[in-house]
Amino acid sequence: MKKSKIIIFIIGLILLIIPFMLNFYSIYKLLAIGLGIILLDVCFVLNKKTNIFLIIYLPILLIIITYSIDYIKTYTLKLSPIYVLENKINNNVSIYNSVLYRVYKCENNYIFDNNYKKDFPCDTKLIENIDINKLLNEPQKNYNEYKNNFIKVSGKISKINGNSTLELQEYKKSDNSINGYVEFNNSSKLIVDISNNIINKYKVYDYITIVGLVKSYNNNEITLVNTKIEDNDLYNNYKIEVIEKSKCDEDYSLYMNNYYSKCINNIYIDYGIDIYELSYAIDDGKIKIDELINKGTYESYNKNKLYKYDKFKLLACQNDKNYLLSNNEKIDLSLCEN
Repeated sequence: MKKSKIIIFIIGLILLIIPFMLNFYSIYKLLAIGLGIILLDVCFVLNKKTNIFLIIYLPILLIIITYSIDYIKTYTLKLSPIYVLENKINNNVSIYNSVLYRVYKCENNYIFDNNYKKDFPCDTKLIENIDINKLLNEPQKNYNEYKNNFIKVSGKISKINGNSTLELQEYKKSDNSINGYVEFNNSSKLIVDISNNIINKYKVYDYITIVGLVKSYNNNEITLVNTKIEDNDLYNNYKIEVIEKSKCDEDYSLYMNNYYSKCINNIYIDYGIDIYELSYAIDDGKIKIDELINKGTYESYNKNKLYKYDKFKLLACQNDKNYLLSNNEKIDLSLCEN
């Protein structure tokens, strides 16, 4: 009996130690520790002189010790945890959930999150994108599929509630819609907690991409928490389209503040995803007039400048008046003398 107890003790000790020597996640490591604790407890059960209270509390003590070692090892050395259950997003991102903490695995980098406070710390581009129209087409079904998982969603903002939440809804847009306008479907919505994000540059009808944890579902409303806004370049790249008047007259008309146009009906900024009127894009903060001006080559005429672009010209006068001209027009510098 003594020899068998020694064998059981050695096997139990090995099962308890080996999982800490392996730096990868496996549910079998947790099972090995559990089996090791049982075998060590059996050794004391076989000893008739052992205090019954020690037999009862030994497994609890060993669980506390091994959990503490695992916690310290994970936190200090950023190694793969054991006392966790894996939530695998894809081959690049996994989230390990434990009782008091969770660990994000971003590719091969482990990021510790004590008390579940940290927002999504991985590169958002590691997660595949879901379109808001697809997510909210069947909200109950998709909530059940993604519940307690991190997802990345792209769509248009339908409402901003201060600095606390914003909302995304299904939408559709017509072929001739401009300035980001779409028609929203009010039957369902995605509510996004943005308390830890800066959203000053976002407005209703803007495209946005958000990574967050699917937390709850109520009355066709899915809620995301622990969110992170993906920094994309949707509004950094654009083309300029100029619509000239079918019949040009000699008069200049006010296009926007201190900017006058002649023979030009409108100027559009084409972002690919949306088309904006130039004046609206400037008012909406999508583009700054200085940014647009600096993209052109210019010629100086005393203190006046003529900027040239592919589709139009801009005469910037020293008297702070500016003239948007078609490329077919001659330059009248006397405009800058008025």
